[in-house]
Amino acid sequence: PTPGMVPYENIQFQLIDTPPISNEYTDPLMVDLLRRGDLLVIMLDLKADVLQQLEDTLAILGEWRIFPERADVPEDLKKPPFLKRILLSVNKVDDEDDEEDYKVFVELAGTTLPTIAVSVNRGRNLSAFIEKIYEMLDIIRVYTRAPGKEPDFTSPFVVPRASRLEDLGEKVHKDFKEKLKYARIWGKAVYDGQMVQRDYVLQEGDVAEFHV
Repeated sequence: PTPGMVPYENIQFQLIDTPPISNEYTDPLMVDLLRRGDLLVIMLDLKADVLQQLEDTLAILGEWRIFPERADVPEDLKKPPFLKRILLSVNKVDDEDDEEDYKVFVELAGTTLPTIAVSVNRGRNLSAFIEKIYEMLDIIRVYTRAPGKEPDFTSPFVVPRASRLEDLGEKVHKDFKEKLKYARIWGKAVYDGQMVQRDYVLQEGDVAEFHV
């Protein structure tokens, strides 16, 4: 597996390119890596038997107890399953003819998994691919500011959607979880500088000023 970083606006994701999944020998460490990932991207080759690729890959993942979210999990599993966000990325969609083949694949596959067509060779939809990852991870970016100072919009805190103010406080400083009295928030769902309590649900782009 080869790790790398990819920017999305003012944050970065770590992507790990793994060897192809097959029925041949697979390093147990790679299985563990897939089980720990926040999101799995299954890269399919449009120029090959793309339907068979998808079927084989999902079958092997199932053998490793890795299933898409909301999938029907076999009842005879002896150990808990690993339910993962899974994105299907179909590569080599280089031109209009390939786009038609991609649409046929989506129709025949009948999958409910999110799917995106890309062309690594042509650089097509690569930005949309990263944006899709951000969307599927269900995270938001929030910012902090010290009283009387401007926030740094180049360095957000990344938290799960529906996180509360106290969750952010704990990421900023370990003492905030206990000592936080209130915060002032600048954002789309509040008026500028509105005072909120620790159970306030954070929104994308919020700026928090903590008071202890």
